[in-house]
Amino acid sequence: MHIKKERCRISETLFLKTVNNLNNSKSDMDVNSYEQDKPKVMVIDDEDSVLKTTELILEDEGYQVELCTTGKEAINKLNNDINAVVLDINMPDLSGLQVFEKIKAKNPYVPIIFHTGSVTHKDDRRDIRRQFRPHAYIVKGSDPEQLLDTVVSAVESYGNILRNVKLSEELYKELKQSSNKLKTNIEGTIHAMALTVEMRDPYTAGHQRQVANLASAIAREMGIPTEQVDGIHMAGIIHDIGKLHIPSEILCKSGQLTQPEFGMIKTHPQAGYDILKTIEFQWPIAEFVLQHHERMDGSGYPSGLSGDNILIEARILSVADVVDAIVPHRPYRPALGIDKALEEISKHREVLYDSNVVDACLNIITEKKSSNLNQFVYKSKIQLPPHPPLSPRGEG
Repeated sequence: MHIKKERCRISETLFLKTVNNLNNSKSDMDVNSYEQDKPKVMVIDDEDSVLKTTELILEDEGYQVELCTTGKEAINKLNNDINAVVLDINMPDLSGLQVFEKIKAKNPYVPIIFHTGSVTHKDDRRDIRRQFRPHAYIVKGSDPEQLLDTVVSAVESYGNILRNVKLSEELYKELKQSSNKLKTNIEGTIHAMALTVEMRDPYTAGHQRQVANLASAIAREMGIPTEQVDGIHMAGIIHDIGKLHIPSEILCKSGQLTQPEFGMIKTHPQAGYDILKTIEFQWPIAEFVLQHHERMDGSGYPSGLSGDNILIEARILSVADVVDAIVPHRPYRPALGIDKALEEISKHREVLYDSNVVDACLNIITEKKSSNLNQFVYKSKIQLPPHPPLSPRGEG
């Protein structure tokens, strides 16, 4: 267990070094000011006693505190120097849930902690967590240390998100610097993005490369034009880029994820889309990444798309992703092998996965008759791209 935690810590250190090496720049969310100033927490509550008590707790720990007695006041005061929000649900003008939505519309990244006494039944709290996905839900009257620890966690999480946003902005700027070498710059940046993901999720090192190679082979088997195959390969290389905004302790967790943790994992396609959508690729890479967890019957995420509403490129990526996720060892289970992967896609053919994609995948894997996905990827029909491996590590 200690070894796994140490791997997570080392990976996080490498990631932060990558970010710190970037040139300083200004953005709507200024990372430099975040590092230099005391973090500011906005507390929204219509009870003066709660405001004052919370203010004392946070100021004693060195936080700046912005107090608001109404939701409208909070919305008007909200700006990019707020690092976390402590929010009551039962408010006189706007409900806390309405305030939550308005805050997220202005700044989708700022963590919000529900701190309330209005909804105490555990089922109600669970419903609110599932629908709104706050950073945490704390009942008034709880141990002050719990509130403080939660605020500390929220501020740290926001700092990590800001660093990741800065990284994506800097990578985008690099893409725009040289029009004469645009293709080369894009490819280089894509591989840097993929490597950054692997730094934070060492257990799946090589996964994106494997998915890219397998997806490309499936596409060729289906007779898809070479130019379109190239787009699928590029999307595969960075299909998990959205995991940059997920805390490394969740990515590296050895046990079963909690519902909130899995909810965070499920945000990575949308986060990947948000990172990639402004980059001028030759193909709609951001859309491929956004849809790679959609399923044919509409049971996937984030949009619940079904059938032909899912791009064929995303349908191919989803099958390749599932196969490579099942075959190797993971921190939470042993390796399951290629037979288990083929059983999964065959069992759910036409239900979760596109039948043509599944058939193509089965053709190229069973033809090789390999029990090891590494051998299949590197020795069968799949042609490796001309660039070097993304990581010196083996299959993750």
